[in-house]
Order: sequence, then C-alpha cells, then structure tokens
Amino acid sequence: MRRVNKKMKLTVASIVSIFGAFFALNPSFVHAELYSCKDASGRLITSDRPIPECAERAVKVMRNNGQFQREIPAPPTEEEKRKAQIEQEKQKNDARLEELKQKEERYLQAHYSSEKDIELMRNRSLDELRERIRLGKEQMSMVTQILAQLQAEQQNNTKRSATEVSALQHRASEMERSIKKTKGINDAYEAELVRINAQYDETLKRYREIMNKKR
Repeated sequence: MRRVNKKMKLTVASIVSIFGAFFALNPSFVHAELYSCKDASGRLITSDRPIPECAERAVKVMRNNGQFQREIPAPPTEEEKRKAQIEQEKQKNDARLEELKQKEERYLQAHYSSEKDIELMRNRSLDELRERIRLGKEQMSMVTQILAQLQAEQQNNTKRSATEVSALQHRASEMERSIKKTKGINDAYEAELVRINAQYDETLKRYREIMNKKR
C-alpha cells in the first residue's frame, strides 16, 4: 500500500512538473486575452488577437477564464471629433480670458489705491482733449467771421475787377475748407472724449468689483 501511494505521489509530482514547465515555456497562455465585438449586422466576433473588423467598434477584452478585463471604446466619429475640438478651443479661450482678467486685476490694484485715483487719471486724460476742442472752436469762430466779411465784400462792392472778385472767392473757399477741416478734427476729439470716458467707467466698475471681492 505504501508503494502504491509512493507511485501516486510521484505521478502527481510529475504532472505538476509538466504543467509547470508548460506554463514556464508559455507564460502568455496564463494571461491570454479574448477580444469580442459585434459587427454592423450584430454578429458577435471573437478572437484571441485584435480583430480588424472591430477597428471602428467598441471591443470587450476578456481573460481566457471568461473574466471581464476591460473595454476598448470605439474611436470617435467625425462629428464627435468636431465637437471635441470646439470644446477644446472653448476651454482654451476661457483660460486665456481668465488669465487676462487676472492680469487686469493685478494691474488695477498696483496702479490705483482708491477710486479717486481713477477719477484723477480720467481728468488728466481728458483735459488735453478738452483744451484742443476749445481752441478748435475758437479757430472756427474766428474763421467764420472772416468768411462772413469776405462774403459781404463780394455782395456789396460791385466796382471790383474780375481779378479782385476771383481773389475774394478764392479766399472765401479757403476759409470754408479751413472751417470744415477744423470741425472734422473737433468731431474726432469729441468721439475720443466719449471713448475715454467709457474706458474709465469700465475701469471704475472693475476696480469696484475687485475691492468688493477682497472685503
């Protein structure tokens, strides 16, 4: 009886040794994977290696013992790629805007200690424009008076020669052009006044928001 047990032990040991040698020589067998997916017609395809027919479909990967291991998602469609790209660009743009916002906040806090500082800078920026507008109006008023005199001379003095009349007309035309040019410049200054005021209004608004956040 003991001999039989001894033989059986040897036999079991031999089997274990054989399997051990097999797995040692074939380690991939222990970790073998099975791939499966459904084709366009709904037919299930299974293989022990990646399936070409599944390149555009979701693939389930199982162990050789039937245990679920992972799932390989289907590659995105062109529409999904387009949406993903739009979302990525949106996120980048939002990040850039946030960065600019942070820079603006740091700039405002570094340059202004109070709302009075902002109003002081506003007035400094506007004073020069206001002076230019004032001078432009004075110039237009003076030239308008000269033009009126020239026009009066043309109407009241009929004894002038054709050359003199032509000279008066030429001078009057020059005065008209000067008035038109000065008015155009003043209009541009007025528009710049509106723009600067709007800019400082926005600066004041942002400064108040920053200060309220710090409280």
